[in-house]
Amino acid sequence: MDSVMERMSLARSASARTPSSSSSAALSTPVASPRPAVIGHRGAPVGAPENTLASFGRAVRDGADALECDVHLSADGHLVVMHDSSIDRTASPHGPLCGGGIADLTRAQLDTVELGGGERIPSLDDYLDVCEGGAGRALGAVVEVKAPAAARATALALRERFGAQPMPLPDGTPPAVIISFHPEALRTVRETAPEVPIGLLAAGVDDEVMQVLAELRAERVSVWIQTLEDGDADRAWAASGASLHVWTVNSPEHLDAALAADVASITTDDPGWVVRERDRRARTPGALPLA
Repeated sequence: MDSVMERMSLARSASARTPSSSSSAALSTPVASPRPAVIGHRGAPVGAPENTLASFGRAVRDGADALECDVHLSADGHLVVMHDSSIDRTASPHGPLCGGGIADLTRAQLDTVELGGGERIPSLDDYLDVCEGGAGRALGAVVEVKAPAAARATALALRERFGAQPMPLPDGTPPAVIISFHPEALRTVRETAPEVPIGLLAAGVDDEVMQVLAELRAERVSVWIQTLEDGDADRAWAASGASLHVWTVNSPEHLDAALAADVASITTDDPGWVVRERDRRARTPGALPLA
């Protein structure tokens, strides 16, 4: 999710925000989540190269409840799992192809790219295979559309995979969710496959974000942990009944903040650590925070 440029943009946005004047009185207060779901951010990049099958498999073994990936469109219209719009940062400098924009490269060209640990660039189908049980157990798929151009293809791919009436996972959650920083991408998803839940990525839940949530009837909003504020959960619920989620939680201080905010899910680079700490606290009511 959060590249350096995105973090800078979010920080600037957060500094300009003013408290929301909207009230949550029209809707019931959301029920607190004592055991938030743990989402592997690009898998488990603490132990394997991000957005690779190795990383996704590691997150499954570490106990994640869901996996998050990023998608772009290749030059010939294939959905490619990678965070950046180019292969420059993650491609091995010793491979046959180590630079170029994903939108300018074909799937065949991308298949030649070598990533860390001998990994290759997955397709969206490869990622969904893991989520559906390819690594030992089924868990939720959180798909971030990085560019609006990929929104329709992603929505159609999820419909083809899960059907127009998706079967919930055993815990009652949907099998797949599409998230994005781009409201226009989420609007396209809503129009193309309205059965797919959508989530807006934002610096916080201010009046503008609440308006977008209401317009899209978004089921969730994901907030950068460093810009999380008291009341974000109530504002999200007031806007559209949306649940509040946070990324990327990699420190004890941020985990304490996320748990105190009663978020629905925590996205992290180290799902094993967050799962262990979350479950420790659930077993020991009143357990002291980490920080």
